[in-house]
Amino acid sequence: MKAYIEILRPVNCIMAAFAVGIGIQISGATLYFSKILLIVPLAFIVAFLICGFGNVINDYVDYEIDRINRPSRPIPSGRISLENAHIYAIVLLISGNILAIPLGEAALAMAVFNSIILYLYAWRIKNRGGLLKNITVSYLVASPFIYGGIVSGKPESTLVLAALAGLANISREIIKDIEDIKGDSKYAKTLPSKIGIRKSSLVASIFLISAVAISPIPYITGLLGIYYIPAVVLTDMIFLAVVFELLGLREGYAKKIQKEIKIGMLFGLVAFLLGSFH
Repeated sequence: MKAYIEILRPVNCIMAAFAVGIGIQISGATLYFSKILLIVPLAFIVAFLICGFGNVINDYVDYEIDRINRPSRPIPSGRISLENAHIYAIVLLISGNILAIPLGEAALAMAVFNSIILYLYAWRIKNRGGLLKNITVSYLVASPFIYGGIVSGKPESTLVLAALAGLANISREIIKDIEDIKGDSKYAKTLPSKIGIRKSSLVASIFLISAVAISPIPYITGLLGIYYIPAVVLTDMIFLAVVFELLGLREGYAKKIQKEIKIGMLFGLVAFLLGSFH
């Protein structure tokens, strides 16, 4: 059972569900008590399950690569068979989309769309590699904010926040590809394997700087309140420190840097949540 939880990457799934909640909170929509009791928890579960489906199907497809890069993961370590991983992914996919039905047509449509993107990413987009791969993953990371807006009926209010999360995550995905360059150079055409570590680090820095540059917009436009400022300043400081590390990237530091970006993104989530309380 532990292996089946591990392959979900539950922390990532919980963050996706949390992002849906932030999207609902930020939208400022007034929800009826019945919606708070039923619809909101259901939206969390849908995000968790579909995110879990993406993680499992990705590990299923990445079996050969993970034997080199991450041999301790559930499938290459033999704790979950390929057949059982495939069945598990299908169960998560069907469950997530069925539970999205009560959330409304738009929410169901986005759940189905994201499921398709996750499947195409695992089987096609990832193999094509390059920046498209990183952008696709980052859309999937940012989309729970929009999903929360859709559930509450005000998706437009979450677009800037989704853009912030997406830009930061593109940078992180590029750094993860630098970390995995040894295995990916044989099985996948990632950006670092195409243009090299140095140029990829520069591209990652540009996306991270872009996220910092637009971070004041939610406060300036009145979307988020004063409580957004302290947490987002901390987020921006982390991102800028990472940029300096990226410009002097040395072999073996990619794992440390991508974790620092993830920490910065976590503080960003906190900033969004705090800022929603005007």
